[in-house]
Amino acid sequence: MVVHRGAQRRAGMNHLPHDPLLPALPQALDGAAMADTWSTALAGGPWRVARCDVERVKYRPLRNLSVCYRLTLGDAAGGRHLTQRVAARFCHGGAAADRAARALRRPPGRAPMATTAGPAVTHHVGLDMVAHWWPFDPRLPAARLLADGTLARDWLPALLADAGEQARCLHHRIDVVQVVPEHRMTLRADVLLQDGRRRLFYAKADAECRGPRTQAVMQALWDAPARQAGRLHVPQPLGWQAGSGLHWQAGIAGTPLLDLEDPVTAAGAGAAGEGLAALHGVATPAAPLDADQLAARLAEVVQTLGMVVPQERPRLQALAQDLAALPATLRSPVTLHGDLHPRNLLRDDAGRLHLIDLDSARNGPAALDLGAWAADALYRALLAGQAPGQALAAVHAFVDAYARVGGTRPDARTLARATAWQLLCQRAWRCAINLKPGRFALVSPLLGLATALSTQGHVDAAADLPSSEAA
Repeated sequence: MVVHRGAQRRAGMNHLPHDPLLPALPQALDGAAMADTWSTALAGGPWRVARCDVERVKYRPLRNLSVCYRLTLGDAAGGRHLTQRVAARFCHGGAAADRAARALRRPPGRAPMATTAGPAVTHHVGLDMVAHWWPFDPRLPAARLLADGTLARDWLPALLADAGEQARCLHHRIDVVQVVPEHRMTLRADVLLQDGRRRLFYAKADAECRGPRTQAVMQALWDAPARQAGRLHVPQPLGWQAGSGLHWQAGIAGTPLLDLEDPVTAAGAGAAGEGLAALHGVATPAAPLDADQLAARLAEVVQTLGMVVPQERPRLQALAQDLAALPATLRSPVTLHGDLHPRNLLRDDAGRLHLIDLDSARNGPAALDLGAWAADALYRALLAGQAPGQALAAVHAFVDAYARVGGTRPDARTLARATAWQLLCQRAWRCAINLKPGRFALVSPLLGLATALSTQGHVDAAADLPSSEAA
C-alpha cells in the first residue's frame, strides 16, 4: 500500500499536473487538507478525524479524479478508534451532484449502506466531489457481503470445502488488503481450524468479472508438469464463486522480492527469469492480446500523456511512430504474466520465487513480459535518483537466465523496443495516472529513456543516460 501523508504530499505539489477542469486536484491529494473536509462531513456525530491518508489515485485528465482515502477516526471520549475508507470522485461541471443522486436512487440490496462512522454517500459542492463511504461501492458488490457478514456466513464454508478441509472453522478474520474503488479489491482470510491448524486465503473481486478466466488460467498452471516438477511456483487456485463475485486462492507465506532486494540483484533477477520461462512454457486459456489491441493501447497512452504533459507531445508522437510497427513484428504467443515486476514475486522460506497476481495474464508475445521486467528495473533506478545504466547488469541476468532454461531470447532491437513500449505504456502511464508521491516528475525522464532505447535499438543505450535528477 502506498500512503500519501500530508507533509510528504505537500512537498511534491510542484510535481503535479495542472488540470484546468480539476482545480481541486492538489487539495485532493493532500491528506492533511482533506482531513478537514471529512471532519465537516462527520460534524455532529461521535467520531473525529485523527488522520487522513491517500491510499490510491486514478487520474483521468480533463475528466475526473478518483481517490481512495483511509481515515483513522477516534470518538470524542478518546476510547475507541475506527478505520474508515472513503472513495471520492472529483468531477467538473457539477457532475458530482448527478453521481450522488444516482447513488441514492439505487434499489434495495444495491443502495448505500449506513456505516459505523455515519455517512454512506456525501456530496461536496465546492470541490465538485461525491464520496462513497465503505462498504458502499456501486461496482464491487462483494464489499457489501463482507460488511454484512454474508461472506463469512455463506461463502467461507464453501471455500473451506473447495480447499479440501474437513475440520470445522473455530475462528476467522477477513481483512481488506487493497481497494481500488469501483475497480478491484483484495481480501485476506485467516482461518483457525478445529484441529489447531491455520489456513490463509486470498480473494479478489473486480468490476470486469475476470475471476472465471483467472481461475481457468491458474488451474492450468497448477496442473502443469512444470509446476509439479518444481520449476514453476504459483498460488493454488481454489475456485470462482459467482454468488460472491470472488476468486479465491491459497495464501503463500513469503515476502515480495522487492522488499528483500531493492534494487533486485543479478541473482534475484536470474531466478525471476527462470520462473518466467517456466510460465511461458505452459499453455493456458488466457485471453488473447493481439496487434490491434496493442495498437489501440499505444494510441490511448500517447493521447492521454499528451494531455498531462503537453510539452512532451512532439516526443510522444515520434515515439509512437517508432513503436507503431512493434506489435506486427511480435510472434509466437505465450502465457504472459501481464504485470511483471518484483512486487509480484514472493520468496518463501525455502528460497523459491512464486509468481503472484496472475489476474492480468494474457496470451501474447513473450517480449512484452521481458520488456516489462527491464522497464521496471530502469524505472526503479530513476526513482532512486540513480543513472538507469546501474540496472543493466540485473536486466541482462534476467534475460540470460530466461534463455538458459528454455525461453526464446529476443534479438536486441526487439528487446529494446519492448522495453521502450513498457516504459511508455506502463511506467510513464502509471506515474501520470496513479500520481504516487514524486512519480509525476519521472514522466519526462521515462519518455527520454524510452526514446533512447527505441531509436538506438538496444537496452544498453540506458548506460549513456543520466539520473532523473540530472535529466
